[in-house]
Formats: sequence, C-alpha cells, structure tokens
Amino acid sequence: MKWRAIVAGAIAFILFGSANPDPYPDDYFESPLGIPLYLAGSFAEMRSNHFHGGLDMKTQGHAGYPVYAAADGWVSRVAVSPGGYGNALYLSHQNGYMTVYGHLDRFSENIQLAVKERQYAEERFDVQMFPDRGRFPVLKGELIAYSGNSGGSSGPHLHFEIRDERTGWPMNPLLWGFDVKDTIKPRIYRFKVYALGTTSRIRLRDSRTGGWRIIEAGESAFVELIRNNGSIVMQCVDRIEASGPIGIGVQTHDFHDGSNNLLGQYKIRVLKDDESIFESVLERFAFDQTRFINAHVDYAERSSSGRWVQRGFVLPGNELPMYETKDEGVFTVTPGDVSDIDVQVEDAYGNAAGFSFDVFGTYSEDSSGIDESSEVYRWSHEELFTYRARGFTLRAPAGALYDDIQFHYSELPAFGLKRPVYSALHSVHDRVVPVHKPLSLEISAPDLPEELHDKAVIAQVSSNGSLSWAGGEWNGRSVKTSVRSFGTFVVTVDDDPPEIRPLNISPGKNMASTGEIRIRIRDGFSGIRSYRGTIDGEWVLFEYDAKYQLLRHRFENDLPRGSHMLEMTVTDNKGNTASREIPFTR
Repeated sequence: MKWRAIVAGAIAFILFGSANPDPYPDDYFESPLGIPLYLAGSFAEMRSNHFHGGLDMKTQGHAGYPVYAAADGWVSRVAVSPGGYGNALYLSHQNGYMTVYGHLDRFSENIQLAVKERQYAEERFDVQMFPDRGRFPVLKGELIAYSGNSGGSSGPHLHFEIRDERTGWPMNPLLWGFDVKDTIKPRIYRFKVYALGTTSRIRLRDSRTGGWRIIEAGESAFVELIRNNGSIVMQCVDRIEASGPIGIGVQTHDFHDGSNNLLGQYKIRVLKDDESIFESVLERFAFDQTRFINAHVDYAERSSSGRWVQRGFVLPGNELPMYETKDEGVFTVTPGDVSDIDVQVEDAYGNAAGFSFDVFGTYSEDSSGIDESSEVYRWSHEELFTYRARGFTLRAPAGALYDDIQFHYSELPAFGLKRPVYSALHSVHDRVVPVHKPLSLEISAPDLPEELHDKAVIAQVSSNGSLSWAGGEWNGRSVKTSVRSFGTFVVTVDDDPPEIRPLNISPGKNMASTGEIRIRIRDGFSGIRSYRGTIDGEWVLFEYDAKYQLLRHRFENDLPRGSHMLEMTVTDNKGNTASREIPFTR
C-alpha cells in the first residue's frame, strides 16, 4: 500500500515536511471495529449537496458493537445532536490528526456520565463538550463507545473519519491501509458529451440506423457503454463529430469485495491525444467547500434522473482543491482534427477501468442553442445580481452561481395549491440550475391579514402543488427569506401547532413495568424548533431522534413510587406551541 505515498507526493512536503516521506503510514491507525470491515459508504462519495466525509463501516445490521480508539490520543470533543452525526466522539492524536466516530448508540461509561451531567446542567438534549487534554486520555484499541443509528443515519453503522487537525479537512481513510478487501475495478456505465461554446455542436451517429443525433450549443447527451471482449466500448454510437469547445462527464461507481453498495471512486482522469487535460483526486476537501459538489457533478442530470455524473471539466465558479488548474477538461475541436479521448477511473486501491473514443472535427454550421435575446438579465457568477419585478425582489452575492446564466423570471396565478396562500406565484429561473450561496427573496403580500403577519413565511411550490417550508419573516411590507435553490415561491402562513402523540403512556397509566416514556412529535410545515419535558415540574432528559420524530425518556432510579405528572411542551419554527399534561403512576 506504500504506492499511495507517491499519489500524494505533491502535497507531502508541504503538509508533513521532509522528515516524514510517507504521509499515510499503514500502521498508525487501526480499525475502530473488531469485526471484518465492509463499507456502506466511502470517502468523498457523492451525497446531496456534499461529499461524504469518511467511511461508513457496516455493523452487520445491528447497533451496540464495541468501538475502539484507532490510535493513542485523547477525547477533544463530544457532540450529541438529534440529526447529523447524532452521538459523536472526536479523538485528537499526536501525529496531528483527529479521528471522528459518528452515529454512536452511546459512549463509554465515564464519557456517558459526563455528557449526562452536562445535559442536566444545561437542561437540553443536544450538547457539545470540549474536554481538556488530560480528562479522557485513550490508548489505541481502548473501548470508547458503542456503534448505533443515531442522528441522520439511515441504518446501523459506524461513521469514521480522519481529519487533519490543523486545517479541519477530512482525508481519505483508505490511504492509511485499513483492511478493506477491494479487488474490484470501478464500474463505468455511460458518459456524457457537452457542447459548451455558444456555437459548439456535436453529432452522434447511430451504428444501427446510420442516422445522426444533434447536440446543439448549451446541450448535452449520453453515450451508453458496454463491455465487449474485456474492453469498454460505445453502444449504438460508432462516430462522434464536433466543432467548438466541448467537454465530457462520466457516470461511475466503485464496488468492494463482499459489498454491493455503490461507492465513490478515487480518481478520474481525461486524456486528449495522450496528454492529461483533466484530473480529479478525491484525497481531501474542506467542509466549507463541500457544497461545490454541485459544480463537480452534473446537477441538472442528478435533479432530473437521479444519476451521479461527474464532470470531466471544471466550471468557472468551482473552487474545489482537487483539480490542478481551472481551465482543465474543456477542449476545442476544429475542422479536420481527430482527437483521441481516453478516460481512466481508479479506486483507492489501484483498481482501474477506462474507455476511449475518437472525436472528429467538422465545420460549424453557426447554429447556437443558447438564447441571447435576454442580455439585460444576464447573470455573471462573479458579480452581485439584483432583479426586481412587481411584488418581488431577488438579491444575490457574487459567487452565488458556478457559471453565467441568462436569468428567467415569471409571475403566475396562484391556484390548485394545497395550502392557503397570500401572493402570486413567483417562478425564479430553473430548479435544475445549482445555487451555491444563499439568495435573498422578498415577496409582497398586500392581502395578508395583519393578525397573521408574525406567522407569514415563504414556501417553495412543487410540481404537484404541495408547499415546503422556505423560512421567512414579515418585515413591515413583505416577507423576506434566504434560499439556496431556484424554483417557484409563494407567501403562506404557518399558524398550526405541532402534534404531540404519546406512544406508551396515557393518563393514569401505571408505568412501573416500563423502563421508558416514548412520545412522537411532529410538525407539518416549519419543523420542530424546541421541546421541553418535565416530571413533577423538574426538567428530565428526553432523547430526540429527529428521523423518527421520537422522544425517549429513560426513567431515573431516583423517581419515587406514587403519582407523577408529565408535561411536554413543543414549539415549531414559527413559534407555534403545543403542550400535553399526562398524569401517571410508577
């Protein structure tokens, strides 16, 4: 596995100095689980609006497996949250790295006790602790927690990360030599061709009919791939012709032995006539840059079909650190040229797959698929942008987009919606175009009753007429909010209180034979902001699992026998509150 040091050699001296020629020694970290390692998720795997920050290690479908320290160190952070990593533990190590253990069921006994003390001191479930270095020292292989399914986890597993503590950047743990069996090459399903210039054009000839498919400027199209005699070749296309600047993208996933999960690859490389014109290496990234995944992938394709297509070229507003230059990948085809394009995909263990094809240069017919008729609304991704219409204002900072667009807006009548509304519908560009930085929206609502001003919000409207929360506050004349997507928006109100539904407790019930109280809390629109549970007027700990909308209180040993009163109060994000009082005995 020492070849990986060569892969990272370009940054080794900067990050680690010449005294440490191998930044990824195989023997420093060991597996945090005492069972064979199989992955449900890999480093920098494609996720909605972010790259995955570590490895999702399978725990055989169960919670409660012992979790061990991957190296000597100390507990530097403990976090408890109803979402995200749930119960999470952070260990700092002498080599300048930090390991992260997420979605835990519980911590080791001494850490768990300290967390509970903090929760009762602050009277809240979600807490964070940053212990002094000497409070919780750990040795390599020491029990620190138990695996679980807390937070935003979709099933029992251990989320494990290695971070450079100086930068906070997560690094690819597989480079440290964890014993994950992987002898399988990445699988490449298809690639996409993009006509990127204003006069670019691509023609694909169908090998079955001889007919041509035309891709005009600003458009793209898939080319299917099949395996033939051990090679990956184009299916149903036998010739590609083009003129002007073009680029490609590739749909690919990695697989490991003993697992059928779709995982992320490590490297994609594009060569033109044996010269590398694009290379992405998923070795590290910054968390504050992870939303740039929407520039790395074909966001429109992901939005429409669910396919993860990774671009083989860099959009101008993409600031990810995984590319060598910012003009990689785009190449211009001129008449008479024959360009040999080679695409290589590699995983972290050196398994590789690839395909190649030729692009033949033809004369442009000066046909442009890009509408240049609305120059007044052209939006440069590098500049501030403001758009005003009757009853509507949009403001955007520089860098809100990844590329320039011609902005489109229209006002539509509001009918057929599944909730009362108080403004027209405002159709803001196209929801398949990604947005990086928050956009400020302001929508007037002249017919909104005064008594509902403090409950006014902006909602995003789906194609079937349902409304989803987009936040917002009344500012004296209109409703204002920030969003990070295009779409159709309207003013509505949220004046409905949350729902409190006891699951195993009822008035007068004897809870002596029950070890816990379970309550489901829901809010149909703006979402839960806070909750508070007391027994006999004293705050008690209710653990909250947001994905199941479930509260759980485990009875304390010091609760005396006899009659008691449970009170639960829940507040949503617009300040609507619900309360329940339930007398019980124990």
